[in-house]
Amino acid sequence: MALPERLWDLVSDVTSMGAWSPECRSCEWSGGATGPEIGARFIGHSRRGPIRFSRACEVTASDPGREFAFRTMFRGKESVRWRYRFEPTATGTRVSESFEVMSMPPWVRLLHRIPGMRAKARRDVAGSMTTTLGRLVAAAEQG
Repeated sequence: MALPERLWDLVSDVTSMGAWSPECRSCEWSGGATGPEIGARFIGHSRRGPIRFSRACEVTASDPGREFAFRTMFRGKESVRWRYRFEPTATGTRVSESFEVMSMPPWVRLLHRIPGMRAKARRDVAGSMTTTLGRLVAAAEQG
């Protein structure tokens, strides 16, 4: 049984995100940030299949034990909003991870025009999220 505060501590330590996520490889705080305060910035390095990319990120919600959220930026525009919520239950904690695409690079929009590509991308992200949450809970329960 993992407490919400423990899970929040793990998720909000973005330098450990590479341990949970099959897509995110690593993150490091930037611009003098050292922790998950609102407005803190970090760089996330990811890989989806053969494609490697990095994104500037900014913490948008930081409520210990309840919520951690950030947005990714691409060429100065908000790209994706990511949110983790933690709700205590009778048997532990319900963790939810969600995302909202705000804008996409032109080449991604073109790829999504290929029949079935948008659905595949959604399935891939959903699978990554399931893996991330499973790894996160396992780490929290180990101590």
